Amino acid sequence: MVIRPRLAASIALAILAACRTPAPPAAIDPALSARVPAATVALAGVDLDRLRTSPLYAKLPPAARAFLEPFAHAHRVLIASTGVELLTIARGVVPGATQIAPDLALSGAPHLISAATSAHPPVGILAPAESVAAGSPIWIAVRGGVALPLQGNLANANNLLRGTEYVTLAVQPGDPTQLELVARCPTPEAALRFEQSFRAMVSLVAATNARQAATAGLLESIRIGREEQVVHVSLSAPLDALAKLLL
Repeated sequence: MVIRPRLAASIALAILAACRTPAPPAAIDPALSARVPAATVALAGVDLDRLRTSPLYAKLPPAARAFLEPFAHAHRVLIASTGVELLTIARGVVPGATQIAPDLALSGAPHLISAATSAHPPVGILAPAESVAAGSPIWIAVRGGVALPLQGNLANANNLLRGTEYVTLAVQPGDPTQLELVARCPTPEAALRFEQSFRAMVSLVAATNARQAATAGLLESIRIGREEQVVHVSLSAPLDALAKLLL
């Protein structure tokens, strides 16, 4: 049997397609990530099913419990921030939300809901978010150079963000809770400045809490490292001590 060249090429392409390794599944639910508005500068994700069964859930502060209460029948949620306003994008049914599909709900300012439901290209913050969301039930990705409406000790994070391209935080909500922060900076020099500033901030908080043994021990367990343009920070903390530090 003689196989024509064009037919042979088609057969070869079909064989290659059949043997191709399938792409790994997206770390973030594509139905949710497609609704992240273009103005988003910070994006957080919570696997609600995993959080509810974790030791962390029972020890959440009242404000966090109140925020999560409307999502009692949702499985996952993205929280998109423009730096001023929030949009939540949930997989499930959320009372009072804009239900754009039977299992997809949006809550927030009308213009953000409109932006989320209109055609738009993928948002830049999704790339670092995908990198941190793969193995973390709770995560945050923040674009560098922005100021977020943070309060208390967390407000110091805005000073650190100025010299970065992006910062991610991954949380494993066990007891102890594991935190992994990654800051990517535009240059090795900027990464050095971030590391130095972070160490100084930790030292300041440690000095302020020197008489509180649990908090001091927690701060001493922070590990900070730097590789070229990237700074890594890790912490393993008992839930009670972590709550006292952040609140």
